[in-house]
Amino acid sequence: MKYRRTKTLGLMSGTSLDGVDAAILDTDGETIFGFGATHFRPYSADERQILYTATQAALKWNFTGPPPNIFSHAEAIVHQAHIEAVQTLMDKRGEVVSLIGFHGQTVLHRPPECGRNGKTLQLGDGQVLADTLGIDVVYDFRTADMKAGGQGAPLAPLYHKALLKRANISNAAVLNIGGVSNITLMGNDGVIRASDCGPGNGPLDAWMEKCGLGAYDKDGKCALSGTPDFALIEVWLRADFFTKPVPKSADRWDFDVLADMTGLSPQDGAATLAAYCAFSVEHTLDKYTQDIDIIIICGGGRKNSAIMAALKEQCKVRVVVAETIGWNGDDLEAQAFAFLAARSAQGLSLSTPETTGVPTPMTGGCVGRKIDYSIRSGSL
Repeated sequence: MKYRRTKTLGLMSGTSLDGVDAAILDTDGETIFGFGATHFRPYSADERQILYTATQAALKWNFTGPPPNIFSHAEAIVHQAHIEAVQTLMDKRGEVVSLIGFHGQTVLHRPPECGRNGKTLQLGDGQVLADTLGIDVVYDFRTADMKAGGQGAPLAPLYHKALLKRANISNAAVLNIGGVSNITLMGNDGVIRASDCGPGNGPLDAWMEKCGLGAYDKDGKCALSGTPDFALIEVWLRADFFTKPVPKSADRWDFDVLADMTGLSPQDGAATLAAYCAFSVEHTLDKYTQDIDIIIICGGGRKNSAIMAALKEQCKVRVVVAETIGWNGDDLEAQAFAFLAARSAQGLSLSTPETTGVPTPMTGGCVGRKIDYSIRSGSL
């Protein structure tokens, strides 16, 4: 079956709370025909603080009782930042798109547990963006999968499959390191398998802020100057998350281990958390029977030299950054939600049993429709 080719704009704001990535993709939801313009709209310090506070309030709320009042304030920030990202991108390049994929801002994710379906919350109403921008918006990508019993994450694997196919690469893994890390594997059989792995940059970012050293470990310099506490990592790897079968998903704050790090220097703490990220990836790979030849790294974690060095040591296969393959590692997640929006608009699956554990391939997403000003009513 032939699907409709369209220019779609994807939007992604990750749990690192650094800002909004916007990227345009030329696709029919099966094939990538080309990559368009990109833009990054950072959150201000004040905006980031409100989103952080909303996330902490969500953890206490935990889907019980009335939602915290701060959600509405945080959602207004999410809307404004995403609208500005789209407007800047389209004004800068004169691009015309017919569809937007809007992930929203995750503030809480609870995977399935003990036979009960999980729940997830991304702040952001696609209809608000559609009303302002005059473009149809696909949003709320995860809920349908979770209602059907899936993990709701990761959702980028089908896009990773299209990227690997375009690059004529198989027997490979794509590892995204954001607040949480997740991995996609494609063997020679062409089947995509995926899972969250564990901590990404999230705990390390929090450690740097706690130590008064900035929002993140730039280039991994702090971690490279320290020594990992491997005994502590071994304890962390006994947590419930690491005993679960793949595929599995996690909330960014499931790996909040900073209370265990009393007495560590900033450098040793950073080195420990960088190694923790790499060990969790290796731990996840061990759960799969297939061997891979190469791991391609995208997301902010690829810029951390300590994380990259630890991955190369632990994973024992070729480890490269996305740019080595000709991809832009900062834009992959935004591109992924452009791709998923195109798939959703045509009723194609966004997840499979091998990527989220959902019983059958599952489509998803809600659509915020643009206002059609060409419609006129003589009765008004």
